[in-house]
Amino acid sequence: AVANTATTGTFTIPLMRSAGFKREHAAGIEAAASSGGALVPPIMGAGAYMMLEIVDPPVTYLQIITSAVIPAVLYYASLLLIVHLQDTDTQAEDAEQADVALSRPAGFLFSTAFATLILFLIIGFTPFRAVSLSLLFIVIQSAFHPSTRLRARDFLVIASRASAAGVSLIAAAACVGVITGVVTLTGVGGRLPGVIVPLAQSNLALGLILLMLSTIILGMGLPSAVCYLLMATLVGPILDELGLVPLAAHLFIFYFGMMSMVTPPVALAAYTASSIAESGIMTSGLAAFRFALVGFALPYCFVLNPELLLLSNEGGSPAATDVLATIALTAAGIVPLAAAVTGRFAQPLSVANRIALLVSSGFLMFARSTPNAWIAAGIGAILSIAILVVLTLTRRSD
Repeated sequence: AVANTATTGTFTIPLMRSAGFKREHAAGIEAAASSGGALVPPIMGAGAYMMLEIVDPPVTYLQIITSAVIPAVLYYASLLLIVHLQDTDTQAEDAEQADVALSRPAGFLFSTAFATLILFLIIGFTPFRAVSLSLLFIVIQSAFHPSTRLRARDFLVIASRASAAGVSLIAAAACVGVITGVVTLTGVGGRLPGVIVPLAQSNLALGLILLMLSTIILGMGLPSAVCYLLMATLVGPILDELGLVPLAAHLFIFYFGMMSMVTPPVALAAYTASSIAESGIMTSGLAAFRFALVGFALPYCFVLNPELLLLSNEGGSPAATDVLATIALTAAGIVPLAAAVTGRFAQPLSVANRIALLVSSGFLMFARSTPNAWIAAGIGAILSIAILVVLTLTRRSD
C-alpha cells in the first residue's frame, strides 16, 4: 500500500489538486485507493499466496481470486462514488500532469508478463515457480525489441532494486519474529483465542470486533501480508470454532490487515500520501479512514453473508438468487454510506442527516443477517429515500 501510494500518488494527487480537491482529501483518496490494491484479484499481494498454505481445508488460487472479486468491486465502487460526491469547491493551483506513457513494446511486455503470471498461478504452480517462470518469460520476450532488450548493466540495476525492495520485507518478517516471540513469552497469543472464542460463541459480532481490533493494532506499521501471516498464526487454529466459512474468515483478517494502512494513528499509506500532498499527517490519515470506511464494513458483510464471496454458508456454491440479493442490498447500502462520509447527498448534509444515512446504510448492508431481511432492507431504503426527498424539497423551496 505504501509503495502504491508513493508511486501513483506522485501524479494522481497533483491531478486531484488541480481538479479542486483539498490537500487532505486528495491524500486520503489516494491512500484509500492504493490500500485497496492488494484486495483486487487476480494479483492480491503476498497475502493471497500465503492463504494457499494456511487456509484449512485447502483452497486453490482460483477460488481465492474468484471470492475476492465482488468485495473488491464494491470497495472501489464506493470510493468512486465518494470521489463523485466529494466537495470540490476549494480552488487549487494547477499541476502539470506527469508523463507516464509507456511505449507500445514496453506496454505489450508488461501485459503479457502479467498474463503469464496469472496463468501459471491458475494452472496450480506454486507462487515461487510461477514468478520464476514469468521472469524467465520477460527476459526472453524482451530480447525481441531493441527498446525492451535487457543489457548487462540492466541486470545489475534489476538485482540492485530487487535486493533493496526485499530488505523491507526481510526486516518486517524479522519484526514479526520479534512480535511473535513477545506474544508467546507474555502469553498474549494463548489468551487472545481464549477471549475471542467465548465472545464469538455468545455474540459473534463482539468476537469479530475483537478480531478486527487485534488485526488493526498488530498490523500498524507492518505490511498487510506480514500482518495477515501474524494473525493467521495466532488465531488461525480457532477460526474453525467461530462457525465461519474458513476462506471468509481468512479474508476478514486480510482485509483488516490492509485497512491498518489507513487507520490512524499509524496510517502509513496516508502519511506517505500526505508528504506528497503537503498536507497535515493526521488530517490526511482521518480523511483516508473516512474514504476507506466501506473497507471496514465489507469484511463483516461477507463473513456474515458469504454469498458475497460466491460461497454458501457451508463453503459450497450458493444459489444465484442469494448471490444477487446480497450484492444488490450491499451495493444499495454503499450509496447512503458514501453520502454520510462526504456530507453531500444532493446538497450539504447536517450531522443528523449523516447519522441517519449511516443507520440506513447499516440496515441495507446487513439486511440479510437479520431475522427478516426484507423488512430491514425496507427500513433502510425508506430512510434513505425520505432524506433525499426532504433535501430535494428544501432545495426547491430555497
